[in-house]
Amino acid sequence: MENWWMILAGGLVGVLSAVPLLWLSWRIPQQLLGNWMALRPGDWADPAIRGLRWQDVVFVLALCWSAAGVAAHWGWVSDGLVAFSYCALLLLLARIDARSGLLPDMLTLPLLWFGLLWHASGMGELGTLGDLSLEQAVWGAAAGYIILWLPCVLLRRWLGREMMGHGDFKLSAAIGAWLGCAALPYVWLIASGTSLLMVALSVKFGRHRLRDSMPFGPGLALGGILILFF
Repeated sequence: MENWWMILAGGLVGVLSAVPLLWLSWRIPQQLLGNWMALRPGDWADPAIRGLRWQDVVFVLALCWSAAGVAAHWGWVSDGLVAFSYCALLLLLARIDARSGLLPDMLTLPLLWFGLLWHASGMGELGTLGDLSLEQAVWGAAAGYIILWLPCVLLRRWLGREMMGHGDFKLSAAIGAWLGCAALPYVWLIASGTSLLMVALSVKFGRHRLRDSMPFGPGLALGGILILFF
């Protein structure tokens, strides 16, 4: 019974966290693109609230599911709070990327350093692959960046176009810092499958052409969260 109360509390935490995170998912791209509007957070005239879309509903549900999963698996102690922060940052990055095609350094780099420092402290047991050492976390970050960056550089020289943005490399590196090298192939597999599914659905419903770019960040975020739990 106590576990169910913790899960319900986790869902409530997810709902309450969704409001400021949704606001940030709209405000951060606007600030980066130079279109900052001086409205108070929570103002109902704010386009961040008026312009809610179905992706925002998915974002809220994913945030609630993550919070409930964290409560069930770790509880609301240090490991649980850190795990939820990791999930919330990934989901925020996913929503920003889906909304604007951006993965801001102001979020990806702190996520990477937070992962390295967490494993360096030796305080937690996050991840299904066991407790990572600092060395494993560093190798995970390096592999997360280089293994995506290198083929993209070669393809850019061959095809003459960018296949993936540097924000994707940094997000992959951040996930590698949290989960280690061994988790990355599974994360990339989930991300690729999610992106292909999104492209197929968009083409089917006439909202996308095959040559158009598709954000890869949401798939990476989904992979990073699923591998953390499973």
